[in-house]
Amino acid sequence: MRKNKTINWILLLVIPLFILASCGSSLSESTTGSDAVEDTVSTRIDITTNGEGSFTLKNETSEEAVLEMSSGQQIEFQLLNNEKEIIYTYSANKLFMQEIKEKKLQPNEEWTIPLNLKEELVGIPPGPYTLTVWSTAKGLNDQKEKVAYELLTSPGKLVVQTQEIKFTGLVDPHSIEVKNLAGETEVMQLSEVAMPQFENVEEGTHLIIEYVEENGQKTVQTTYPAE
Repeated sequence: MRKNKTINWILLLVIPLFILASCGSSLSESTTGSDAVEDTVSTRIDITTNGEGSFTLKNETSEEAVLEMSSGQQIEFQLLNNEKEIIYTYSANKLFMQEIKEKKLQPNEEWTIPLNLKEELVGIPPGPYTLTVWSTAKGLNDQKEKVAYELLTSPGKLVVQTQEIKFTGLVDPHSIEVKNLAGETEVMQLSEVAMPQFENVEEGTHLIIEYVEENGQKTVQTTYPAE
């Protein structure tokens, strides 16, 4: 009788330990799977003949991929000279909204983000450089893409101008449609800093925008309510 009681006590001790071990294993596997976005999303840099560039992320799997960013900053890039010295860092002169952002990519879907290199590299001396770009999404910070970048001419200083507009809607995540004071419709590009500022703007809202213009294309730098 005493022997049976001993066996029962041993079983009572062993079974909970087995259950805890099983739960721990499942939790570990689940966490690893959620953080392995680098195994599912590919990245690349594309440079055009006029020196502009873009950064593309692609979901290479048959399931939805969720990219999580801790702020409004979607990408980071640096320009390095031949001595491996950092000449320019994209985020160095910018402020980003500090809140969790998510971007969902369906199977085989691509997300292309313009680098606006002509705007960003104003004042950088012409010459050969290495351009390094990466996503700020969780799990992709170390997935850096590098490309040789020849800056043939130093971009001129762009003048910041101000304009009152009536917001009519987003064309895509990188551009908006507005009406100017003459009632004419315009499509304007959004800088990386300005993009989060238009996420919740209602149609018909009157705004003051600050923008730069190059080759007839206006790029919004920031916005604030019109009085």
